[in-house]
Amino acid sequence: MKFSVTAHHNEYLPAGDATVDIIVTVRADDDGSAAGPGPAGMGPAGMGPAGMGLAEVILLDCSGSMGAPQTKMRAAQLATIAAIDVLPDGVAFAVVGGSHVAEMIYPAGREPAVADESTRADARKAVRRATPHGGTAIGTWLRLARELVAQRPDAIGHAVLLTDGRNESEQATELSAALEACDGAFTVDCRGIGSAEGSHDWDGDELLRIADALGANPVVPVEDTSTLAADFTRVLAHSMASRAGDVRLRVRHAEVARIRFVKQVHPVIADLTGRDTAAEFPTGAWSPGDKRDYHVALDVDPMAAGQRRRIAWFSAFSSPGDAGPDEAGIDEAGITVEWTDEFPLFTAVHPTVAHYTSQQDLAEAIRRGLAALESGDREEAARKFGIAAALAHAAGTTAKLDLLARVVHIDDAAAGKVRIRGDVNPRMLPPLTAHGPQTSAWRKPEAAAAGGTDEIEAWRHHDTTWTGRFCGRCGVRYDRAG
Repeated sequence: MKFSVTAHHNEYLPAGDATVDIIVTVRADDDGSAAGPGPAGMGPAGMGPAGMGLAEVILLDCSGSMGAPQTKMRAAQLATIAAIDVLPDGVAFAVVGGSHVAEMIYPAGREPAVADESTRADARKAVRRATPHGGTAIGTWLRLARELVAQRPDAIGHAVLLTDGRNESEQATELSAALEACDGAFTVDCRGIGSAEGSHDWDGDELLRIADALGANPVVPVEDTSTLAADFTRVLAHSMASRAGDVRLRVRHAEVARIRFVKQVHPVIADLTGRDTAAEFPTGAWSPGDKRDYHVALDVDPMAAGQRRRIAWFSAFSSPGDAGPDEAGIDEAGITVEWTDEFPLFTAVHPTVAHYTSQQDLAEAIRRGLAALESGDREEAARKFGIAAALAHAAGTTAKLDLLARVVHIDDAAAGKVRIRGDVNPRMLPPLTAHGPQTSAWRKPEAAAAGGTDEIEAWRHHDTTWTGRFCGRCGVRYDRAG
């Protein structure tokens, strides 16, 4: 794969100290190197274009609560079987039964099987025999997944974790230690299964912690179990299309700038600050067609009005190991800023930045509202949920308003007027917790695309596409006239 990078920001800074907010968009595209008849460009042995294998682990909750009602366990089994059916020949895979311990459902030994017609058939039979029992210790499930994928050191590791309960059979510190041990070994897609009435017993914050630590994929609540098989099939198909297992976002900056924070802001908000090595931030596994957005904030030293400088460069690459990336093949987007005393210029907010800062504010309002509700402060909870309702209304995110309506009566969404429901059930809250940090992608309004605002359209210079007023390589200013 090749990665294209674009950066969006307001290029004008006040002459004093300032912070510049940048949205960095990274897109993965097929570079044409994949070949072979296998699914998603893989060869007949389930290998990627560079010979990289794929290792898939399905973590199936088999705790006692999965049998209440039994239809829940049955739906999970059917979904697991559907996932097994889409595994291409040659892929290493395993199914783990999770309870207060982690047990192998298939294969029997603690090493992955290799997918073919025979092993898929045997795996289906083993999954059908699984029965619910015991408690829930998710850290042990993750450690076994790490042990399994570690036996395929050249593979891209991925796990699907399905649970209906909380991590009640081990200490929180044990789960934290497991996440630290698994960091970088594989990515995970988490699914929290509940009832058709919206009642859930899994912990939203707990699954968000797991997801954030292992790839920053969205946590998806499942209330209609009839959709679970199709969902597992889609997740596995995307996993099988992975071409890069350790993609890094590199942030280089001039001496006048310092990194304040780096966050993924789409498809889900996840703080990457402090997780970097030499300003290279891990972003997990990628497949062709993936697009993610990151919010990078840089503190910048003051300079005299009229000064212009390139202050940062952004790139994304797949780390092949100790050899390092192929620098010649890396697309790098630079940003240039100009210091000014003109108030209307340096106070402007780029629409892409505004889109994602608003959604971060929405996610934070939901998080704080839930925290206040849990502590018993209903007045503060109503205030935070009112802010969330107003932000969701302004953004047109009706899905967030529907989830908020589980907790509050929305009298006037635009004005943020809400009332906490008298019958709020804590078991209805996990979906709101999980969906809170999920975001919608920025889409340029048609009016702006048609030139109805002063926003800069994409332009070419040095055989590179830019979206700002200055070329990120040489600093030349954009000229609409050409």
